[in-house]
Amino acid sequence: MLSASEGSIYGRYGFSPATYRVRWEPARHEAALLPAETDPGSLELVGATQAKQAWPVVHAGVRAYRVGELTPLAGRWDGLSDKADGMNGPLRYLVHRDKRGDVDGIANFRLPWSSTADNAGTLVVEALEATNPIAYRALWSVLTDFDLTKTIVAPGRPRDEPLRWMLTNPRAMRITRQSDNLWARLLDVPLALTQRSYDTPGELKFTIDGDRMCPANNRTWHLQADGASVTCIPTNQVTDMTITLPALSSLYFGGMSAHDLRMRATSPHTSTARSGSWPGCSGPTPNRTTPSASQPHARHAVSLFERNPC
Repeated sequence: MLSASEGSIYGRYGFSPATYRVRWEPARHEAALLPAETDPGSLELVGATQAKQAWPVVHAGVRAYRVGELTPLAGRWDGLSDKADGMNGPLRYLVHRDKRGDVDGIANFRLPWSSTADNAGTLVVEALEATNPIAYRALWSVLTDFDLTKTIVAPGRPRDEPLRWMLTNPRAMRITRQSDNLWARLLDVPLALTQRSYDTPGELKFTIDGDRMCPANNRTWHLQADGASVTCIPTNQVTDMTITLPALSSLYFGGMSAHDLRMRATSPHTSTARSGSWPGCSGPTPNRTTPSASQPHARHAVSLFERNPC
């Protein structure tokens, strides 16, 4: 995996975008939340010392289900501080605890202060994670209605941010920037596919060709997933579909849609009878849309990959 400095470089080596990040900028007057049940937990502004203790706990819970989330590097939160950062003002830390008093959410943000009139009233949410919807909503309920705030800026957020569906006006979640985040490249296909989990049982026979860097990947594979049991072995059986290594790499984390990848198709020569086995994929690149009714395992293809792996 890597973060690409330029989007045109790494495709030649088999890398492909697997996750995306966006920058949200909702206006405070449009960011009212829908009514919800009373939060049984509590919110507290804490200092950097407590934030350093809370972040590893919350992140570990979030990482278990978030697409593409990485294991943190040692000392990732050691740099948190209560001191001002140049002209930006100090970071503030908002912690949510459940009814038992356990930390289940935290946000780092900067208060809406600025030395210039143009930037005054902008609250920047630099990081926010929560292990459950109650903590998530509680944190945003404060940050979207902070005193003296005109605009909330939240960079580096997931593309499928749940906050949109908690607002009375979903249009308030304006995207002002979007970019790819993680790029993936599977070096050992059977090893990679057996090291992730699958929400639904199923099986799929698929063919990879054109992987010049790792030619051992170029063959037909039989993937079977049933709970904790996952196997991916070579097979001489008729394939359900053919897919490129970059397309499979994009699908690996579960954050990309096979349907979205179908427009990358360049070859008109793939059999449509078999290409329907993975909706959105066929030929040497993704294509087609609907699985054939005569292929019972084909219907599981999307549910196998378009989920959150652990």
